[in-house]
Amino acid sequence: MKAYLNNLPMRTWLMIVVPAVLFAYPVVRIVLPCVIRAVVPEVVRTVFTVI
Repeated sequence: MKAYLNNLPMRTWLMIVVPAVLFAYPVVRIVLPCVIRAVVPEVVRTVFTVI
């Protein structure tokens, strides 16, 4: 399997990577900040703003 993946043409890699990036970008820009705001307590955010 590793040899098969190493021998894939560049066009195939682009067909795999471009949709993955297009999916990951909104997740990182929208979902991740929401999760951080929900998980990190208000006190810690206040300390970070003071620093």
